[in-house]
Amino acid sequence: MTDEQKPLFQSGKLGLMLDARGREIEDKVDAIPRNQMLNTAIEELLENVLRLIEVKPLTLLENEMTQENEEIRTESRDRRGEIIASRVSHLVPGIKVTVYLPFSGDPKLWELNPNMASSPKPYGIIRKSDDESGILEMVFFHSMDQPTQYLNERIERSLNVIRKFVSRQIVYLRPFNEKLPASIRQSIKARKERLAIHENLDEIIKIPLKHNPCAPNISPIQIQKRIVKPLSKPLSSTLPPEMGIAEQDYEYILSIIRHEGRTFEATPGTFVIHDEEDLRNIILAHLNGHFKGDASGETFRRSGKTDIRIEAQDRAAFVAECKVWNGPKTITESIDQLLGYLTWRDCKTAIIIFNKSVAGFTDILLKTKTSVESHPCFVKMVTETDQGEWRYIFKSKDDDARMLQIHVFLFNLYIVQQKKEGS
Repeated sequence: MTDEQKPLFQSGKLGLMLDARGREIEDKVDAIPRNQMLNTAIEELLENVLRLIEVKPLTLLENEMTQENEEIRTESRDRRGEIIASRVSHLVPGIKVTVYLPFSGDPKLWELNPNMASSPKPYGIIRKSDDESGILEMVFFHSMDQPTQYLNERIERSLNVIRKFVSRQIVYLRPFNEKLPASIRQSIKARKERLAIHENLDEIIKIPLKHNPCAPNISPIQIQKRIVKPLSKPLSSTLPPEMGIAEQDYEYILSIIRHEGRTFEATPGTFVIHDEEDLRNIILAHLNGHFKGDASGETFRRSGKTDIRIEAQDRAAFVAECKVWNGPKTITESIDQLLGYLTWRDCKTAIIIFNKSVAGFTDILLKTKTSVESHPCFVKMVTETDQGEWRYIFKSKDDDARMLQIHVFLFNLYIVQQKKEGS
């Protein structure tokens, strides 16, 4: 061991670090500027905070490991590399071997013990390349009056101990990282709710609030479930507001579409006779049975032959494209249409595909997923909630900062046609 080398996995406890990271979630969420919090989709905020909190486990890139050696004179050493005591101090020929082990993951983990004891303890120097990679440098001295196999044994023994520590850390990190998205999402929703209350304090206190004239605000579109009381009026602003529908309303809208689609699937003979415009109108009627608008009583409007919209100020905050499956191009065309509607920062959309005439529904499911994820504006899949249902994030064609949520439904209305007698 050199003076520069330090013991690995001995400077702190991994469990305590994870507890501290978990407590940082609320601080990281609260640190997001108010306007950014209001104008950004939950999934985009979640991904941002997750990158700050998530702990990337160490991965040893042993296939990239290298070594260098040099001739030296050193004290006589035993099988473990310890100096052999002698009455007469003298140096013998030897070699110094430096092993370079690249790794990915959080370099801080080299200091943290996952509640594990070990003898001998590994030593090394951490050379960080960035926050998620680097090189572990280990130095070994060997006197040539001892068998060379001793050196190989010491190197392999050190590597084995390191592998055990890394494996044990992963046991702690996996459940921690798996629980993070739900915890972060809950914290983001809680802050959005607090900010919504903040936005409406003038209605409660009756004293005007001072506004920053350069800051936009969020003005929720006035939709409400018929069974709940109306939302409070939004704050005014000198700038045009970024309109949008609340996340809970989006989920409720999707639940109605899901229910209708599964009803179609349960009795396909009743619905397969309708074209895509008729199927759209059936869903449209049920949506307007659950929500109402400010003036006309009709929140959801028709536009063209296939889409359903919520609009305010001539712009769309929710759009659903209804299509009958006609091959993978059905998906591509629907996405292109939705991207054309993207005029607000947090536009929420759905694609509703009905299969009426093609056998082999599993093949359609695979083609749908492939078509979506091969689109040039695809960012990521958020969830695959059920067979025939996915949630995706797409970016604008013109502005990478503007994101579009697309929830894809695929409903199977195909029925085997019975042959008539005598035919």
